[in-house]
Amino acid sequence: MSEQTSDFCAAYACPMLGVYGVSGKWYCSCHHTANPALNDAITAELHRQKPMVDQIISLRRLGRVNGELESKLIDVVREIGQQMPLSSVIGPSHGEPHFAETYA
Repeated sequence: MSEQTSDFCAAYACPMLGVYGVSGKWYCSCHHTANPALNDAITAELHRQKPMVDQIISLRRLGRVNGELESKLIDVVREIGQQMPLSSVIGPSHGEPHFAETYA
């Protein structure tokens, strides 16, 4: 990976270009409204999505923006850190299942 410059997102090791200014720093479209506690997880996912990230960077450097592609990437990282719903089965995984009671 090439050394990051001020063109890149301020989130540590983020491969995206910074496009939103916040308190003197520039953040990418995936980090700028995210919970800072999730920055590393978001960055890791962006590295896993390298082909899409590279395409977005190439387009932005040409002065073009593909909003559909960037929205797709934002949707991919939006799921990070969200609480998954609990199933109605709780307790040990052996024997009879214990079902959670629901209260109205």
